[in-house]
Amino acid sequence: MSGFSGGPAKAQQPEQNLSQVLYRFENRALDLGRYGSVAIFQQKLFVQAAHCARKPANSYGRADGIVGAKTRQAIVDLQPCLNAAVRAAVGAESYGAITVGLWRLLMPADMAPPGAIERANHLTFALEGTDYDVIQFNFCQSKNPRSGKRFLEGDPYCHTNDPRAYLTWGPRGATAGAGAEIQQIIFAAERANPGLLQSVFGPLTEDMHRLALGNNDAAFDILCSIWIDDGQRDDFTRRFAAYGGRPEVQRAYRQVYDAANADGGKIARFFKLYEEINPVIGRDPTEIDLAFFIDRATHGSVPPRDISQLVDRMTSFVTRTRNLPSPGEIRKQLAAWLPTHHKYNDRLARDAIFLIDDPDVVLSDAHRRMWQQRSGLKASDFGLSDQRYIARYPVAAPTGYEKIEKF
Repeated sequence: MSGFSGGPAKAQQPEQNLSQVLYRFENRALDLGRYGSVAIFQQKLFVQAAHCARKPANSYGRADGIVGAKTRQAIVDLQPCLNAAVRAAVGAESYGAITVGLWRLLMPADMAPPGAIERANHLTFALEGTDYDVIQFNFCQSKNPRSGKRFLEGDPYCHTNDPRAYLTWGPRGATAGAGAEIQQIIFAAERANPGLLQSVFGPLTEDMHRLALGNNDAAFDILCSIWIDDGQRDDFTRRFAAYGGRPEVQRAYRQVYDAANADGGKIARFFKLYEEINPVIGRDPTEIDLAFFIDRATHGSVPPRDISQLVDRMTSFVTRTRNLPSPGEIRKQLAAWLPTHHKYNDRLARDAIFLIDDPDVVLSDAHRRMWQQRSGLKASDFGLSDQRYIARYPVAAPTGYEKIEKF
């Protein structure tokens, strides 16, 4: 571990605060996914921490992208092998946190610490709880209230609480129903990587082509025929897990959701709103604002296309007294003006994540209970702050899916 004594000199960058927290486990573990740089960070951390503490290499389990008790313990176990200067530089006072300095100390120079946009997306990922290799069929997936069983568990009737989403996939809840996000992702991935479907889905490739290019009725017919057959369903699920685990597919997934005709366009409306009120609040959106926008775009109401009335209401709210509302107070009021009628209590609990760090925001006991029961997470757990600002969000070009006729 002597090599660590030279770490800070190599990692030091004047424009960055090395003790800045990226991720911190306090009350609830942060599930950031098995794919990506955090799991790689864990691999390197666990090896060095085990060596330092003279523990078996498997003491911390496998690197699974979940920042929780084992990751915190590994960071603590590593501290004695760092000299005082290094400990101070990497933020040793942030007990068990992943900091910018610790990241730079352990990771290759070409793997930069996750930025605010990536960490804000990780927050929504942690709330959704599904990775890129996870799909769920939505045919008859609900239990019959009388028998307590689903159709596949022996109930003779088909119950579903989401009849327009035949299949759900991945961290943003992409569907193959009315939203057709799955079809758009499949098309984008195949266009960028010809032959990928054939290499993964084999005999089911033609079904995947028909799914990607067909209409809503075709999606129903294809997916229902796969779902109803136990053998086909298991084979399809296994193949889709392998497909979702591919980096090129994950890039296509993110590209589709960042598109102007998808969540990227919804996030852009929030930025446009804050651009309009910038003269009265005197700032760009904060990192926590950004995370709030992304989560709202994923599950919840967003500003309408015509934001003029909302701009007027926001301006009146901000200028009603001499004291400028805090970022959290503005988010709380904005959330009240953008109510979500579907899963209302769940949305309230999610909104609290972006309010709880602001000392100027008062939450009712009921609201706090909803937050605790839903997640107990805070935006600051993901290193997000109202003291740092984000000027823009990189919205991708529209997918053009409506005009697609062939690969």
